[in-house]
Amino acid sequence: MNEEDLKEAFHDVIVRSSPPSPMDPAQALDQGRRIRKRRRVALAGAAVVTLTVGAVAGPTLVANLADNGSAGPMVAGGGTPSLAGPTSAPTVAPTAKSGATVLPSAPTTRKTGDPWPEGQADRTASAGPRAVRVGALMADLSSSVPAGFSTPNLKYPDGRSARWPQAQYASADGEQDYWEYMATIPVQKDDRVGQLLVMSTTPSGKPATTPCKLALTFWGSTGPCTVVDVDGKKVGVVTAKKGSDYDQSAAYRYDDGTVVFIAQAKKTDLPGKSPLNQPVFTTQQLAEQVTSAKFKIST
Repeated sequence: MNEEDLKEAFHDVIVRSSPPSPMDPAQALDQGRRIRKRRRVALAGAAVVTLTVGAVAGPTLVANLADNGSAGPMVAGGGTPSLAGPTSAPTVAPTAKSGATVLPSAPTTRKTGDPWPEGQADRTASAGPRAVRVGALMADLSSSVPAGFSTPNLKYPDGRSARWPQAQYASADGEQDYWEYMATIPVQKDDRVGQLLVMSTTPSGKPATTPCKLALTFWGSTGPCTVVDVDGKKVGVVTAKKGSDYDQSAAYRYDDGTVVFIAQAKKTDLPGKSPLNQPVFTTQQLAEQVTSAKFKIST
């Protein structure tokens, strides 16, 4: 309110306190203009107050949205890798000391809605130390084949390598966290090609069972099972029925709960390749391989 408005307000007070005067059209018009002017001043003041409050509240609102944003739910299911993936990436936060990104760790027991561990987009660890471990596992399998066999880097017609490593988070809902490292390689002798597979599973919290019951859990294996002794270690070896993907598989469980499977097939799914005339390993050799410490990955 300026000086002129103050004078007009003071004048109005005097007018209202005086006896009513005869109706004068010119005076009535002038008074109406003054009232309208005062209303405009009041409205302008209210607008200034609103803008001031908005200027203060605006940054606070943006800061709250940035601090309280959360990641969407991520769905976890059974132990197979064909489950639905997450709907959004996990929330990350900087550390107080270095400012480095800290990824949320997987919980002790898996439940629906938990983020995938270690910042993964799905179950598969395509980079980092777990990918390195499974690469080493594949290299160890390649170096284990007997003399006379080779492990060439054969490819499918579409260019994919037949040497395939995979590290994946294997826990289903309600299960303890555990990881599965698997590698498959083609094995060649002369112009014939078969296949080997190794799978090492970190401790899952599942109870120990008999060697043959364990061996029969490998991809739904069916067929007769034999317990083979390797320096006091009991190994279950299954000779699969005709039509199975692998002809023979061996399983061994360490005391800490780490489980290792090795499977062999005389054939491969590479087109145009004849199957091997003989298995890569004998039954005893297969059992010895599955107990080898180089295939044990417990973390």
